[in-house]
Amino acid sequence: MDVVYNHVNAALGSNFDVLMPGYYFRYDSKGNLSNGSGCGNETASEMPMFRKFMVDSTKFLASEYKLGGFRFDLMGLHDLDTMEQISSTCKTVFKDIAIFGEPWTGGTSPLSESLSAKQINGNKYKGYGAFNDQFRDSLIKGGLNGVGAKGWVTNIGYQDYNDIKKLLAGIRGITLTNSIEIKDPDKTINYVTCHDNYTLHDRIKAAGITDESTIKKMAMLANSVVFTSQGTSFMLAGEEFLRTKQGDNNSYNSGYKINELDYSLKIKNEDMFKNYQKLIKLKQNADGLHKNASELVQFDTIVNDKNNLISYKFRDTKNAKMYYVVHSNGFASEDKLEVDFSDFELYLSTLDSNRELSKNTEIYPYETIIGVKNI
Repeated sequence: MDVVYNHVNAALGSNFDVLMPGYYFRYDSKGNLSNGSGCGNETASEMPMFRKFMVDSTKFLASEYKLGGFRFDLMGLHDLDTMEQISSTCKTVFKDIAIFGEPWTGGTSPLSESLSAKQINGNKYKGYGAFNDQFRDSLIKGGLNGVGAKGWVTNIGYQDYNDIKKLLAGIRGITLTNSIEIKDPDKTINYVTCHDNYTLHDRIKAAGITDESTIKKMAMLANSVVFTSQGTSFMLAGEEFLRTKQGDNNSYNSGYKINELDYSLKIKNEDMFKNYQKLIKLKQNADGLHKNASELVQFDTIVNDKNNLISYKFRDTKNAKMYYVVHSNGFASEDKLEVDFSDFELYLSTLDSNRELSKNTEIYPYETIIGVKNI
């Protein structure tokens, strides 16, 4: 359930304001309602009774509607203590409930940054996590980046060194920003698209890539990296068959024609759908993709000297298997890239389900190959 506790439609005259004027909202130094939400007002999670409202209501919703988790809008506007209490309380309802949110705000808030559940305090999270937008931006850009900006998947030329660092960190379940490193995969939500802004197809197209077959390959590659990474993998509904909103990047009021799931695309992109099935099955069942912070030392990611090929291996001890994952981007078209897959059988190729693996397996541009062998 997507929950928005950080603001109300209008503060003055709201139930909270009528109940106790001046208590439930934050104010700036001049006594005006603070606008950290970008919506004209922001609630004050640090106030005991609003904190109680958040804790009690999430517990009720989880119990009454059997919810598997909560996604907190602008979680950076809530304080760390409140988020920890919500997490611990909801886990008394369902021990495996997922609590996560956006580790940023929609404007400047009077809440002290040291108390905020913003990304900069990610290592202080207890029992909940946050979106790794750094990983997303390393792959495709997004968020506050210009539509023409390109990441490792969408950039067919220059490879930005900072993108490579954040990409390799994200594969290890680490959120790496310019100032901090959140080293616990249990606190990292890896993704490339969510319900805000463009779909993956539309984001790639907006960046200037117009060939539909290339867009499809790029989109498949982006989420192939997401689902073969540590941490929690997240995707937008419909990405498995190349969902489009016809270029609408803010479709909250655009109606069904734009926001619907067009299942004719599933027929058109059945090969892509089957790739997602295999990736999700692998992510769900291979314990080697669920390392905790102390186990990450056993998970090495390797990038070649031109930064156009990334590879790593991991064990699935539960099922006695070893997997070998290789990702290549479009820049790989300038080289003949070969990988030694001796003794491995094909689990997945995102471009050719009939690939045969060998000592000199050529890797195609925009391809993910996963080999598997018994151990």
